[in-house]
Amino acid sequence: MTGRGDSHDTGLDRAAWRWLWAGVLLLCAVLLAGKLAPQSPWRGAIDTRITAMLPAQERSPLAARAESLEDTANRLVILVGTRDASATSLKQRDAAAQALRQALAPIARLDDGKSLESLRLPAEVQPALIAPSLAGLSDDDWQARALRQLFQPGGQRDLIRDPFGLAGAWQSWLTPANLSLSGGQLLLRAPASAGSVSNEQDSDEQNSEEGGSGYRLISATLTGSAYAMGDQQALEQAVDGVKADYPDVRLLRSGLVFHASAGAQQARQEMSTIGLGSLIGVLLLLWAVFRTPRRLPLLLVPVATGVLFALPLTWWAFGSLHVLTLAFGASLIGISIDYVLHLECMRRLATTDGRGGLAALWPGLTLGLCSSLAAYLAITLTPMPGLRQMGMFAALGLLGAWLSVRLWLPRLSLPADATREDSPAARTAGWLARVLPGRRSWQALSLLLVAALASLYGLRSDDRLTQLNPSPASLIDEQREVQRLLAEPDGLRYLIVQAEDDAALLTRLQALEGTFQQLNAQQQLGHWASLAQQLPTFAQQQANLGAMRERTRTLLPQVLSTAGLPAALLTRAEQAIESAHPLRPADWVTLPAGEMGQRLWLDSRTAAIGIVRFGDVTAEGSAALVRLAAGDDRLEYVDQVARLSTTLGSIRSEMAWLVSAAVVVISLLLALRYRRSTWRALLPPLGGLVLTLSALTLAGVGLNLFHLLGLLLVLGIGLDAGIFCAEHPARSAEKGNPARSAEKDRSGDTASRASQASLLAISLSCASSLLAFGLLSFSQTPALAALGLACLLGLTATWCLVPFARS
Repeated sequence: MTGRGDSHDTGLDRAAWRWLWAGVLLLCAVLLAGKLAPQSPWRGAIDTRITAMLPAQERSPLAARAESLEDTANRLVILVGTRDASATSLKQRDAAAQALRQALAPIARLDDGKSLESLRLPAEVQPALIAPSLAGLSDDDWQARALRQLFQPGGQRDLIRDPFGLAGAWQSWLTPANLSLSGGQLLLRAPASAGSVSNEQDSDEQNSEEGGSGYRLISATLTGSAYAMGDQQALEQAVDGVKADYPDVRLLRSGLVFHASAGAQQARQEMSTIGLGSLIGVLLLLWAVFRTPRRLPLLLVPVATGVLFALPLTWWAFGSLHVLTLAFGASLIGISIDYVLHLECMRRLATTDGRGGLAALWPGLTLGLCSSLAAYLAITLTPMPGLRQMGMFAALGLLGAWLSVRLWLPRLSLPADATREDSPAARTAGWLARVLPGRRSWQALSLLLVAALASLYGLRSDDRLTQLNPSPASLIDEQREVQRLLAEPDGLRYLIVQAEDDAALLTRLQALEGTFQQLNAQQQLGHWASLAQQLPTFAQQQANLGAMRERTRTLLPQVLSTAGLPAALLTRAEQAIESAHPLRPADWVTLPAGEMGQRLWLDSRTAAIGIVRFGDVTAEGSAALVRLAAGDDRLEYVDQVARLSTTLGSIRSEMAWLVSAAVVVISLLLALRYRRSTWRALLPPLGGLVLTLSALTLAGVGLNLFHLLGLLLVLGIGLDAGIFCAEHPARSAEKGNPARSAEKDRSGDTASRASQASLLAISLSCASSLLAFGLLSFSQTPALAALGLACLLGLTATWCLVPFARS
């Protein structure tokens, strides 16, 4: 990288700075190796959790504990069904379910095969728990039931601890009415409609069309991680294999791993289409202008060194690195291609030897760097860890790219014909200079900007969580269908209920059931889960105990006599039931039968705390639950969806204010250099932002966080364009005949060539950025599509404003 004249180099042109920068990059490579090496004690993690991008949620300690119970990242549920009830279809369904179990065995722990016998309760608490179906039995019915337990094939014959068969009835009541054990596999049917009575003997013909004769239920827990690519691929291969072997079988999937896998697969697909297409487009564009294929890789060196400089430092600073930081951060660093383009165009068009006369370039490049750094460093002040990472990554990357452009690229020799006046680059620049400059309708532009500013009155925001969900609609529909069939709340909305003791808690939960049923009848609330649906109140349990003791004393003797059994058994049965006691919630959740209640109970030494978890809740239903909790300090309603949306909205608002403050600082900085020409530097970026926001407003698109990230990229590219419009405005010589231009003095000709070089670099920058980022508007990932749309609109508007800023 050295050459003649190095002994006369001063400042950053000295060789010492180049070697120092090379040493820094070498150190960064060592730091990066420490994070990537498999056996390294400093090995870092790549985080793929969306929640890791968000700030710590403001929630009560009880809400934090309640949400810690919902750690189901590795859980999955697959329903295997068929569309008709024919014998052949049912056989195919069962074979597919068995094949899927075998395929899942190496990567997951199947937990759906638990025997329904696990729902049995200890004998000392069973008398306190009587199924509602037995509540209306007469004494004769009770005696007949006890005799059936003795003589019916398969009946329970425990005359001492459960002479009346309470356990069987309790097990049937506790088991969902649409779930049964058939052929050694769990069979799930469509849930009965509201108000209907479930019957175990219902025939297959009563099932809905969508479920045929029901679904085989497969529930499992991954032994690895839902975010591990290997586990995702193994699971997808297992599911795809069953689909291929049994094409007529319908599979419904639910679980985070399926959404993570779909997101990763979609990202890979878009990288191979949108990403590859944009890369080919950029390379073809640069080749068409510079016509030096061997030099194209050298033009990407600053971008590569920027990533090398930013990646390890950001990784070490934060401990872990989020995958979106790599994606968005690398995109933001892509702005650094502007520095390369300006240098390359200036060397080819405004110098004779590719090196002299570059002194006029460095102030503009330095101001462009400082303005971009101010914007990106502003977002490091937000409370969102993901944005702080992105801001630091982009700022360090731009600094690294700028240093490579400043220190290394001017030392690389140009091809011999690169500076010829008839080179492709010179012809393209001359054509742009002749086409773009000229009289412009400032009145029309003024009216357009005023109208755009006026339209911003209707600008609205959209902070829905769907922008964070890259899952395809079909997979979301499958998960909702699984939750509907299982009547399983998603846990995103819940009510925390506190009471003095266990008895008071069960009473309170039972009282709340009436409110929930009323909301359900009004179609404002779907299914919900509460301990009140699993345990009677203490008063009811005590009443049950008293009633069963009385039945044991008065009815059991006749049963024993009819059955021809010894009367001594009565004494043993009375002793057993005397030791029976009510079942506390804390004891219930430790039993196998109470596993479903573990997510509905918070252990506490000072109070009894239960959780009611809700499924689908309408806006009216959520408002009713908010009012319910607002009137009682022992109730707390939590809506995680609304809370996260509020968090995204506050981050979006805070980011907008920080970037606005950065724009003010940048404007003052530019005013110090350009004075009355400051408008040239500000028109492309600020005009582009205003026109983009206006277009989004008129299209009815709500502004979200990812639109702002796209606008941040537009701001960076627009500032570079504006600065060089101010540094090298259009010259009158550009508009005339080239033969007459030769008659100008040498300084005027140099300024004209520099202006043309600047225009070509700005145009190439906008075009390449449109190809690189604008195509993201076609992404199926909502966040990337929002960023791409903002870039597509903003960069187009920025380039259209460049002729006005240069005139």
